[in-house]
Amino acid sequence: MILNVTFSLLVFVADYYFIERKRSIIFILHSQNEVNINTIKSLQTENERLLKNQFIANNLTEENINEIMKLAQKDDPFFLDKFQFFFPDFFSRLDHIGSKLILSDQHLCAMMRLNLDTKQIATYTNTTIKSVESKKYRLRKKLNIPSDIEITQWILSI
Repeated sequence: MILNVTFSLLVFVADYYFIERKRSIIFILHSQNEVNINTIKSLQTENERLLKNQFIANNLTEENINEIMKLAQKDDPFFLDKFQFFFPDFFSRLDHIGSKLILSDQHLCAMMRLNLDTKQIATYTNTTIKSVESKKYRLRKKLNIPSDIEITQWILSI
């Protein structure tokens, strides 16, 4: 009788151990599955963004770039409108990253997105190089860009 009870108790403990072990494995697998689902969703979102950028880049011809550059050189008020036409998500991504940008900040970002250097931006906007550098510094602070990253390269990567 004692042997029977001991055996039953031993079987019960073994069953309980295996059931708890399976529960912990299921919990770990469920957690890993959730992480994988989130990773897949973020990759799908990034893929959609890259496909959209590729479509825009394929439709952005040298003629279009020259047209935008001419508008930038003349400091034309239609520059931002034309820029937004060819780079539709650019400013919304910037707004999502940092605080809301004012029009002059958007203008500076657009010029940097066209890979213009500080001297060219100063020439096109009829300001000094020091003024453009100050604007870049303030923009860096607004967008929380680390000082070890060059701001133009950061803008180009968006």
